[in-house]
Amino acid sequence: MRFFRSVLGFYVNGSFHVSAALISLLLYTEMLSGFQVAPSYYGALFFGSVAGYNLLKYGVEHWRDRPRPGGRYRLIYAISLLSLLAGGCFLLKLGFRFWLLSAGCVLLAGLYALPVMPGFRNLRSFGLLKVPLVALIWVAATVWIPVWGPGASLGWDLWVESGQRFLWVCLLMLPFEIRDMQTDPPGMRTLPRRLGLPLTRRLSWIAAMLFVLAVGLKDAPALAEWVSKGVAAILTGLAVSGSKEDQPAYYASFWVESIPIACLLVYLGWSQFAGP
Repeated sequence: MRFFRSVLGFYVNGSFHVSAALISLLLYTEMLSGFQVAPSYYGALFFGSVAGYNLLKYGVEHWRDRPRPGGRYRLIYAISLLSLLAGGCFLLKLGFRFWLLSAGCVLLAGLYALPVMPGFRNLRSFGLLKVPLVALIWVAATVWIPVWGPGASLGWDLWVESGQRFLWVCLLMLPFEIRDMQTDPPGMRTLPRRLGLPLTRRLSWIAAMLFVLAVGLKDAPALAEWVSKGVAAILTGLAVSGSKEDQPAYYASFWVESIPIACLLVYLGWSQFAGP
């Protein structure tokens, strides 16, 4: 059991799980749209997100608070560096448009994470900007870049998918926002702090229903999409409803981040056994 916990901790703390969630959403986009995503982009996104999330978690703020981290972080630092190199190698196999769009995504992530603003602040320190900025980055990484990179354009269905994806990621961020209420500075007025937990939970269910109903805006959505997004909405609503400031260790960082993976598996399973 101790070995299993160590492996799980390394998998989650090393940002492999959140990267797997991103890859799941990218594959979900490919399945829904029928658009073939460049294989190298999968590698660039996975390894780039491992390096990026580890930079966020163990970067500037970590060094400021813990100038001499213990040896347990050294392996994560090494893997982050290797992931950065691997992501760069995959990106080099893609065209210039991929580089340009990815650079824009990295710039947004940098403004979110790095204290480049006066008073050693970043965009993350502006409470209401945290969630929509992360959601925008995830939409760009899993919908816009894989389509715009090869020079294609977004059709109506992918624009609808972009709106749904943005709303869904915003909802998936709420358990993290609730968890971080214990550690965020008092002046950081995040959505749960502004609205309170009861209202946040109720509104999350309304938003989850809107997320599913938006499937009807698409031209000819498959039944598998309705089912998978219905499951995703229920799981997301339950995740927000079950969130509290004192959460179990892996409630948000493992179980909540597993919801996109579960949604993809439901879609693939329904398509395989019940037809599209």
